[in-house]
Amino acid sequence: MVVHAGSAEPRLGWHLRTIERCRALDPEFTASAEALFGHPHRDASLSGRARALVVLAAEAVIPQADEDRMAAAIGWAAAEGATVDEVMCVLEIACSIGLHTVSVGLPILLEEMAKQGIDLPAETPRHAELKERIETTGPRPRPLNSIYAAILRMDPDYFAHRIRFIDLPWERLEVLDPAVKHLVSIAIDAVSPQHYVDGLRKHIHEALQIGVAPRAILEVLQLASVTGLRTLDVGLPLVDRAFPPAARAPGRRNPE
Repeated sequence: MVVHAGSAEPRLGWHLRTIERCRALDPEFTASAEALFGHPHRDASLSGRARALVVLAAEAVIPQADEDRMAAAIGWAAAEGATVDEVMCVLEIACSIGLHTVSVGLPILLEEMAKQGIDLPAETPRHAELKERIETTGPRPRPLNSIYAAILRMDPDYFAHRIRFIDLPWERLEVLDPAVKHLVSIAIDAVSPQHYVDGLRKHIHEALQIGVAPRAILEVLQLASVTGLRTLDVGLPLVDRAFPPAARAPGRRNPE
C-alpha cells in the first residue's frame, strides 16, 4: 500500500453542511472542529485516495447513511482518482454492517436455548465441508471463530451465502489492495453507533499482520470520527427554528 500525504486538505464543509451557521453561532467551536477533523488530513500517512475511500466507508454505514454526505464523499473519492469499481467495492463492504444483527443476536439466542434445554441442530458432513472451505480456501482463509461456528451449526446454507457475500469484494484482487480493504473495514466497524468490537479487532489484527502501520490504522479511526458532525447538520436548523434571531447572536448563551 502506498502511504503518503495526499492533495489539498479537505475543508470541514465537506463533512458539515451547516458549517457557516456553526461558525456564526460559535466560531471558537468551529475552529476547534476544523483543527480536530483536519488533523488526519494535515498529518496524513495515507494517500488522498485512501482517505477519501475510508470516509466514504464511514458515511455509507446504515443507519448513518445520508445521501448528501455520501454524495460529497463519493465526489471527493472520484476527484482523488478512485474508480467506479473502487467506490462500488467500498459500498459493498459497507453493506456487511447489517450482518452484525446476526453476529450480536445469535450468541444471545444460543444462551437462551441452553437455558431452556433446546439442543443445537445435529452436525452433518456439509458442516465439515463448509468449515474446511472457509479455513483453507478463498481470498481470506481464516480459522472458524465462535460466531461463525455458531452460524454454521445453526444454518449451514445461510453460512455459505454469508461467506460468499462478505468475501466477494475481497476476491477481486484487482480492485483495491487488501490493506485499503482492511482500513475501510476498520472505519465501518469503528463508526458510531456501530462500535462492532469483534469485527474491529479482527480487521486491526489482520491489517497489522500484512504490514499496515499502526499510524495508518489510528488515522482511519480519526477519519471515521467525522460522522459525529451529523449532530450539527440535524441540530443547527432546529436551533434556528426554535430561537429568534436576536438570541442566536454569537456569544449569547443562556445563563447557568
